[in-house]
Amino acid sequence: MMIEANYRNFAPLETPLLGFLSQSSGIATKARVVTEAAGENPVFHFGSRRMHPSIAPMIGRSAFIGGCDGVAVTKTAKELGLDPVGTIPHALILLLEDSTTATGMFEEIYGEEVNTVALVDTFGDEKFEALENADLIDGLNAVRLDTPSSRRGDMLEIAQEVRWELDLHGFTDVNIFISGGLDEESIPELNEVADAYGVGTAISSAPVVDFSLDIVEIEGEPVSKRGKKSGAKQLYLCEECNQRLVDSFGAGKKKCTGCGGRAEPFMKPLLKNGKLVKSYPSPEEIKTYSASQPFL
Repeated sequence: MMIEANYRNFAPLETPLLGFLSQSSGIATKARVVTEAAGENPVFHFGSRRMHPSIAPMIGRSAFIGGCDGVAVTKTAKELGLDPVGTIPHALILLLEDSTTATGMFEEIYGEEVNTVALVDTFGDEKFEALENADLIDGLNAVRLDTPSSRRGDMLEIAQEVRWELDLHGFTDVNIFISGGLDEESIPELNEVADAYGVGTAISSAPVVDFSLDIVEIEGEPVSKRGKKSGAKQLYLCEECNQRLVDSFGAGKKKCTGCGGRAEPFMKPLLKNGKLVKSYPSPEEIKTYSASQPFL
């Protein structure tokens, strides 16, 4: 990003702008890492409850454009043009004192509008609660495993056992949704049995990307602090291999050092005198573009 302005006017914006970029980029990057680990299985963002509510929309938006297939917070989903995604909570089962009662009531009220996912580890064994709920609800979409770490054991073995019993009893169409402390390290081994994931803290508390904003030019004259290259710069993107190059601003077209193809200037004016001069892409368009980029 390049900003040209009277520094006295711009200085108060430096800290908040860096905060916007650094934290949201870290969350989007982590979402990409997690969704890559999940392969073809969808990943839904469940992490806003781990953060201050005032930044929940930013967290959800960043997770979505980074690769998540949906978000749980209603306000965030609305701003993204999506329907919120979630499952029956443990609280409902605790209040009704029974998993099948909660699932049955949910199906009765909402079954025609959304897919029903039964949470099967609140009181009893995951295997038996999965079978009870699958037998109760005709066309049950999935069972959710969210066993806390204090009683978890081996999540892969639990999921394999649930899958075996569901298949053995004819419920082959019931999917397995796994959540609870997941990240890019724990997900790959679960892919053999999981059909979808809910990932929270790993994405919402992702390390920030350590950006900085530096003065590199004053009234047309290149200048910078030690350790920084002076002068305005342009980012060039190769049309053939997606390699990125950085050169002085206004240097024109570049030849890609990787494949020899043509590298075009990538940064285009977005704001001029406080007004948009280029249409801003939708979150869905940003997500699509992000997914098209090489995963490093």
